[in-house]
Amino acid sequence: MAISGVGQSYYQNNVATTKSTRSVNSMGETNSFADKVTEKSSVSPEDMTLEEYKQYFNEKMNSLYTHPSQRNRNDVIDITDAAYKRMQTDPEYEKKILDALAKNKAVDFGGNIPEISYMHIDDTWEKCYGYTQGMKENVGYSGSSSAKGRSDAGSQKKARQKELLEEYLEKRAQVKKQQQEMLNEKIAKQEQERSRLLRSWNNERLLSKASNAYEANFVTETVADSASLLD
Repeated sequence: MAISGVGQSYYQNNVATTKSTRSVNSMGETNSFADKVTEKSSVSPEDMTLEEYKQYFNEKMNSLYTHPSQRNRNDVIDITDAAYKRMQTDPEYEKKILDALAKNKAVDFGGNIPEISYMHIDDTWEKCYGYTQGMKENVGYSGSSSAKGRSDAGSQKKARQKELLEEYLEKRAQVKKQQQEMLNEKIAKQEQERSRLLRSWNNERLLSKASNAYEANFVTETVADSASLLD
């Protein structure tokens, strides 16, 4: 994968069925949200709301060239809100992500393609990663599919999407579990440290009391001895 490395936007599509979000105006011309932003030079990504920027970025992502051999591949792109915010204010980071996505989409898989392509995009390059899973015969690309084959492919596609969603939810649950375990461990360590400090403080108080008592007793005995000598 070109990208190395879940509050988040979950983007899933099959390359063969991706639909543009462009609208048709009264003149019969198509306009997308990105086109409207481009036409208005006064509007920059930083001036958009987060939801507007998400739509703007997703249109850019959808407009990237996709090699025909990938038309039947299931893509899942997991983009955190932090990543969107970083790209919205950092054009160089936005370009880096789009370039990586473009490189992935341009790969020629020939007659065999991964069944699933998963990409996680975060607010730093180090936290981004991706992987592919499974391989299948690329019937659609070879041009030998029949009507029955297309029907079977549709059923398989739905089954794969369900499996993919379950895998994503399981992965997300594992991340949450790990985070909770780390939090519990941190709380336990803090409690241990608090108990240690409390014990140390109590010991110091006891030592101080004992020392004060000893000194008081020593002074009393010294005064008594001095009085007896005077007698």
